[in-house]
Amino acid sequence: MKAIRILFALLLMFGLLATTPALAAEKTIDDYFLDDVDYDHGAYEELERFLYADIIDGYKETGVYEEDGEQYEYTSVLLKPENSITRAQFTKILVNAMNLTPGEIQKSFPDVKSSQWYYDYVQIASSRGIITGKVDGTFKPNDKITRAQMAVMIYRAFHPTVDFSATGKTFKDVTERNFAFEAVVKTAGVGIIKGYGDNFKPNDFAKRSQAILMIDRALHQEAGTVEDETAVIQTVDRNVTEEFLYSDQQDTEALEALYHETTMGYYLAYSLDSLVLLDDPEYAGESMTMKQMGEHKSHIISLNKRFAEVKVDNLKVQVSMNEPDMNFNMTIDLSGTAYLKKTEDGTWKIYNMVYDEDDYENMLDTALAVN
Repeated sequence: MKAIRILFALLLMFGLLATTPALAAEKTIDDYFLDDVDYDHGAYEELERFLYADIIDGYKETGVYEEDGEQYEYTSVLLKPENSITRAQFTKILVNAMNLTPGEIQKSFPDVKSSQWYYDYVQIASSRGIITGKVDGTFKPNDKITRAQMAVMIYRAFHPTVDFSATGKTFKDVTERNFAFEAVVKTAGVGIIKGYGDNFKPNDFAKRSQAILMIDRALHQEAGTVEDETAVIQTVDRNVTEEFLYSDQQDTEALEALYHETTMGYYLAYSLDSLVLLDDPEYAGESMTMKQMGEHKSHIISLNKRFAEVKVDNLKVQVSMNEPDMNFNMTIDLSGTAYLKKTEDGTWKIYNMVYDEDDYENMLDTALAVN
């Protein structure tokens, strides 16, 4: 029925449903479907953030389900948060999270070949003095990383951008003779690493979730700038305003360009999905109009050197349809919070948008009432 199809298109356009990706070369919504981490996991928020912001990819798993006699294939992502993590894997996450580029130090390791997936990440980290290798000159990329080794790498990586002058915190099992003593004391002093009571367990192998938690805490210790504040608001306001404009004009080329310039990761994949129905000739002929009502207001909730949260209030849109078998005029509130990350070239982009819970429920009720 036309009513159902139009309702589906409406929900899709505002990111409430997903469909087949518009561009095969782009990552799809399936690439961000987190399947092995529950909401009550202690690191859920951080794991989701790193996945949605393309800092980590996870392990893709394909499955098949049956519905009404038909079989459908789906893809989910496993992050395996309780598994150990190798030195190469941790290096990749750290480099990606900080948007690091090659530094001035030239160092190579005999066990890190240019054909290996981790070669560039190790080269970047070593060129910035974050990793120095073993006594024998090797890096041991596939060895499991210990909690002490992680603390050292984080301390070296963030030392230029995080204030470590606060009084440190000591642990009974990390003495001054330990190679990681300063790093553990200083990072614990600002809350980047946590212990187990009076112990740190420096020689224990780190879990993947612990690695992401530590890096995330460090990222949120970095200070943003006034220029960042301006750029973040400009990105959000441009995305909101121009999306309404181009959607109303059904200008898919302009929308695609806008999404690539203002969004990334999960939200880019989500946004590109909406172009599928706008490209549908049957949908394009419908007399649906969308107009933003009044002016929305954007203000920063939190901002650091690489991540930001922006609250968007009073984001209301009037949606109208005038067809012989469907005629409606409704107002939808899309207020919510935009989550952004600074990319390698210094551009801020939205990687997620979460609607206010009450407004989201009201929006669904309003949309469903149309049918």
